[in-house]
Amino acid sequence: MVWGTNLTAVAQEMALKSNILYDATTTINLGYEVALNHKTTLDIWVNYNPWTLGNKWVGLYEDELSVQSPSASKRDAKLKHLAIQPEVRWWLCEKFNGHFFGVHLHGGLYNVGALKLPFNWGRYKDTEGNFLGTYPVSMTPVNHPNMTIQGVGYHPGTHEKDDAVTDPNNYLWYNADHDGIYVNSYDGWLVGAGASYGYHWILSPRFSMEFTVGAGYAFLKYDKNRCTDCTKKIGDSVRHYFGPTRAGISMVFMLK
Repeated sequence: MVWGTNLTAVAQEMALKSNILYDATTTINLGYEVALNHKTTLDIWVNYNPWTLGNKWVGLYEDELSVQSPSASKRDAKLKHLAIQPEVRWWLCEKFNGHFFGVHLHGGLYNVGALKLPFNWGRYKDTEGNFLGTYPVSMTPVNHPNMTIQGVGYHPGTHEKDDAVTDPNNYLWYNADHDGIYVNSYDGWLVGAGASYGYHWILSPRFSMEFTVGAGYAFLKYDKNRCTDCTKKIGDSVRHYFGPTRAGISMVFMLK
């Protein structure tokens, strides 16, 4: 009798969740939260995105084309990642009700690139307002090894130590390196930590909504590939990121 009562109490202090914001990016996500005591819970999220979101042929001046052409590069848009984010939460009133503060860790693997972000985030312009990274100068287009075309007249450079290398696929704009996620793809891993604030809104004994925002730090290590074929490695690098690390509008189902 006592054993059965305790089991019921534990079950009532667990929840499953899905983040609507992650759903909108086609990311499979699942959150699990369990009470540690009257005012503390442990929240764990797992996010997985294995999809290629689409591909497009981009012309010499970054005009999107409906069909392949000799002066075009193919870009596969992807937001592929596998990430986990555990968080300990302290509730101001009681667990699963009202305001809470949390501290979280995060880690994961990612392969993202060729994404057109809102407000042209991840894109850079020169002093005349032209987008950088449109096309390397003197380049052999993807799938056309016998053809060489000329890009817009930016100064070309090479990442090879030997300047005598003549393979046109080795030549890049100096600025193409810095044109962000629209032109390049990034393949690597990250770890970090942060803090968050949220609110749990009870709709019924079984269903709730949760709103969360958080910020913190992440260490990222990655290989950067040129998205004219998304396999030509430009280089590898690390980045220290400070900024938003968590955002959620989640549907919550309380387990019994």
